[in-house]
Amino acid sequence: MHLISKLFIFCVMSAVIAHAQSSFQTNVNTAIPDDNPTGVSSTIDVEGLGPQLDDITLNLDIAGGFNGDLYAYLSHGSTGFAVLLNRVGKTTSNPFGYSDQGFHVILSDAASLDIHNYGGNGGLPLMGTWQPDGRNIDPQQVLDTTPRTATFSSFLGSDPNGLWTLVVADFAVGGGQAVLQSWAMNLTPATVPEPGAGQLFLTMAGTGLFQYLRRRRVS
Repeated sequence: MHLISKLFIFCVMSAVIAHAQSSFQTNVNTAIPDDNPTGVSSTIDVEGLGPQLDDITLNLDIAGGFNGDLYAYLSHGSTGFAVLLNRVGKTTSNPFGYSDQGFHVILSDAASLDIHNYGGNGGLPLMGTWQPDGRNIDPQQVLDTTPRTATFSSFLGSDPNGLWTLVVADFAVGGGQAVLQSWAMNLTPATVPEPGAGQLFLTMAGTGLFQYLRRRRVS
């Protein structure tokens, strides 16, 4: 294999490594008060990443209660805000939303389906990968037709380090007791070349090209 080819493969591998995902998880195991907009708050302190966020997914684990009662959002300083759940299933014909009990889901902007309209799950906890609800409106007024303006895209390009806050609240009376068990963020920082990496590559590539041409002339 020519030296230039080896250098190209080395640079590609370096870029992949620099684009690695980091996961941050916390166990909460706290009941979400029924019919209480204050809800439960939990934080994760992220360190050692940066300087810009390229992608985020979130694992959410909630047990019990009625899914259609719950409102949840994620915030990070003043740089972003995403609505994860907003009375899922709530429509003009179904003002209470879905009555399934629990979420064991991954939320991602890249998923194919919106969690607000997942269709019901026969009373069982919802699983799978879904787009966050994104409907940034009073949970008492939200509908499936409400515009989705608060997704994970608001975090992209910002510094991922610092405190992230998850809040989950119950906005209905008598819907059972839900428990926020745990949540986790999977953060992918943008790839930033090492200082001088480009110059090093050009220098090594130039040396390799010179040696390659020299061997061709000799032969």
